[in-house]
Amino acid sequence: MSLSLKHTYRFDTFVLDVDEQILLRDGSMVPLTPKVFETLLLLVRHQGSVVTKQTILETLWPDVFVEESNITFNITKLRKALGDTKRPSLYIETVPRRGYRFKTEVKEVLVEDDCPSPTAETLVGGNGRVATHELASTEQLTPSAHDTARGIAQLGRSSPSYFTATKRTVLVVRALFAVILLVIVAAASWRYRRSVSQGQRQSDQLIAQTSAAMPDLKYEQITTYGNVVSAAISPDGKQVAYVRENSSQESLWLIQLNTSLNVQLIPSGDVSFNKVSFSHDGNYLYFSSHTANEQTNLYRISVLHGPPTKLLENLEGNYSLSADDRRVVFKRRNRKDSEDTLYLAELDNGQERPLVTHKQPEWIWAFSLSPNGKTVVFATGETDSGRETMNVLEVDTETGQEKLLVKPNWYYVRQFEWLPEGDGLLVCGRERSNMDPQIFRMSYPSGALQQLTNDLNNYLSFSVNADASKMIAVQSQLASHIWVSQKINGSKARNVADGRGRVAWTADGRIIFNSSSVMNSSDLWIARPDGSDPKQLSFNTGFNDWPAISTDSRMIVFQSNRTGVQHLWRMNLDGSNQVQLTNGYAERNAAISPDGKWVYYNSSENSLLWKVDPNGGEPVQLTNEYAAYPSVSPDGKLIACFHFPRVSHEARITVRSADDMKTVAELTLAPGFWISRSIQWEADNSTLLYATESEGKLKLYRQSIYSGPPQEVSTLKGEDEFEFAFSPDHKQLAYISSKWNHDAVLVAGLK
Repeated sequence: MSLSLKHTYRFDTFVLDVDEQILLRDGSMVPLTPKVFETLLLLVRHQGSVVTKQTILETLWPDVFVEESNITFNITKLRKALGDTKRPSLYIETVPRRGYRFKTEVKEVLVEDDCPSPTAETLVGGNGRVATHELASTEQLTPSAHDTARGIAQLGRSSPSYFTATKRTVLVVRALFAVILLVIVAAASWRYRRSVSQGQRQSDQLIAQTSAAMPDLKYEQITTYGNVVSAAISPDGKQVAYVRENSSQESLWLIQLNTSLNVQLIPSGDVSFNKVSFSHDGNYLYFSSHTANEQTNLYRISVLHGPPTKLLENLEGNYSLSADDRRVVFKRRNRKDSEDTLYLAELDNGQERPLVTHKQPEWIWAFSLSPNGKTVVFATGETDSGRETMNVLEVDTETGQEKLLVKPNWYYVRQFEWLPEGDGLLVCGRERSNMDPQIFRMSYPSGALQQLTNDLNNYLSFSVNADASKMIAVQSQLASHIWVSQKINGSKARNVADGRGRVAWTADGRIIFNSSSVMNSSDLWIARPDGSDPKQLSFNTGFNDWPAISTDSRMIVFQSNRTGVQHLWRMNLDGSNQVQLTNGYAERNAAISPDGKWVYYNSSENSLLWKVDPNGGEPVQLTNEYAAYPSVSPDGKLIACFHFPRVSHEARITVRSADDMKTVAELTLAPGFWISRSIQWEADNSTLLYATESEGKLKLYRQSIYSGPPQEVSTLKGEDEFEFAFSPDHKQLAYISSKWNHDAVLVAGLK
């Protein structure tokens, strides 16, 4: 009787199961979206040969016109899933202007679908030809098991009833293989649990991941634009509302999942959407949004079109509706008193009352109102220090009584959503600073956690349908590059490296920047402005970022979390003599005085301005109010800092005297959204350079601190993040542009 064969490809420690459409690594599933899986399968089938971009487009999107950026996005996700982030690449080679090549040897394996042992194996060559050779059914066993099976087979052949014995032998071999496989899995599981327990924090952390199996989730990518910043699924799971961003212009859309019909509800404009959600009956959409330098408001719009209705003014962006959509919980931040307050408002009459207030650094982040309306679960803490200090609490909506629910010491909690029965919540967050945000289920009131996703995707937000069987999640991927232009207007800029954060110029015209060579860390580098002659200055010592350099280029000050907490460090230009400068709560945003005598910086605890002697000594507090991202004038007499007097997206620049910290000037920025933390002085000690984003364009401005309106210096392509630095002679411009690719993914199998 002929048996059907199961089709797999094997490379390194991976198994690509064609029939099941899954990728396994060491026996564990690596979650991939369908398009990313198809990309990998296409590359693997052509191992050693270049797969052109046109071939990828025609194979993956045969009847749809899509941009090449979709290929780049899928390749980036695939490399991250494979752990192929080092240079040179391990698996996927980029062939400039042509396509991609899978460079690792691949074995094509045919396996009986009712038997775990392989029966035939093919080696896929670089020319696409297939060389086939037969394998014994025991060839993939361990040596001892292989020898045992071979001995049993020989005994069977010597007996009178050869064919009967052969059948028995097959059964014995299969049983033996199953036992061995179980032993291997059990041993691997024991080793894993042992390694986890050794590294686990021994506080009152309540992580129940080992006690509950991770669900078998099914992923389906809904959008491929790469610009979806927010999304929500309807209660019946048939519609998805999402926000698209094009050249900094955002618009609100509604898609029918069964028909893929897209309808635009709100056209593109200079508006930023914070959160989108459906009403509990599915007839309306709620969203929070703001325009440049204005407060965020809450709106409602019918899914059948019509103008939006303003419901509530002045909230931080996030909100949580009651089960009848008549009440809403939201947050306001008091910047003067440095505190966050949760409010409960009646949408019918606008009445509102405070529920709970927390002062910095115990800022309030994610929160959600329970289905019965009696409890709000919320997270408090800070993330700037790199510590895992965020806790989960609850507050009674009637009495205002607050209590600690569970203290898992999260690094960051991005979102809470209650499950329909009120017996738990879904959580989007990061347990540690070196992991991407994942999605968890948290039992209520025990606080026990079960991790639902365990992949290499960065989860930005999520939404569930009425019975929590389906989820729409926004996944994100970062692309960040360093550019250098020979002209101050940024024209004809050249991409010289990958990196994120801040770039600094040396006196001899080189650039210092941070770049990630391995996952979950970044190091400082120095190179010529064209990217040549790169030299690494720090080596796998956590996250090293935001370099500042002294005028004589003898000293670099930077922030690093190599000790487990972010502090300021100092080193020589060649990377030698790395010394820790600060040891407070958490320090960042260094700026060096021109004479090299002081390092100005911020404390992550309160964003006040401090200074410290780079040769050692006690830090000195300079302000009692917010003064972020300091920049010192060339003569050392003035310090410019950002502050945010009204809302978090409205920045102003305050200029203070370095001697007594008295305010010399306050600048209202040019129209647009605040996007860059960089402030740079010109040689006259009275003119500042900064950046804003408006109408889909990023604009650099020059503005006097004493008089006159801002003057535009250059216009560049709008990005999600942007930092810049002019060379010491002000003839070259270096800048870092970062773009987040976001797409909506439908996740099923939660229940």
